[in-house]
Amino acid sequence: MTHEPDPARPDTGVLEALQVYRAAEAAMRRRTGAAMGIGENDLLALRLILDNTAAGRPTAAKNVSAYLGVSSASTSALIDRLVRGGFVQRRPSTVDKRSTELVPTPAALGETGPLLAATQEQLAAATAELSPDEAETVTRFLTRMRETVDRIAAERRRANRPEKGLRQGDC
Repeated sequence: MTHEPDPARPDTGVLEALQVYRAAEAAMRRRTGAAMGIGENDLLALRLILDNTAAGRPTAAKNVSAYLGVSSASTSALIDRLVRGGFVQRRPSTVDKRSTELVPTPAALGETGPLLAATQEQLAAATAELSPDEAETVTRFLTRMRETVDRIAAERRRANRPEKGLRQGDC
């Protein structure tokens, strides 16, 4: 169901468009993951690993946990699924020999890389239609939105963390 933006509040149209985009993007991730036989979080983790590998950055399990905001137990299960699916392998870390890093398999690079690259190319083509001023405005807006959701998440974490020395019910 779509809502008509309130002409007196043009920001509602922007927020509506952002919500519709986020829903479409999430649906695309679900479809892509289903086509690959993996879940949405698995796909997000694989994308992180592929992006880090392409940039020459190692990826550890803790990076996946932080990126997805999930527990280490959930991350271990997710990584196990990616390993069983032939998308990722564990290897000794190049930075810290006591830990492991996650690297995409040649099969993942061969199958997944082109699929995600094609998506990225189409998204880049859509952004290429923006003027430099429009691109700057959109970038500034999206950066503010990311900072806002990060701040909200941090506030929620603080609100859910009991103060040291206080027992539940002491407040």
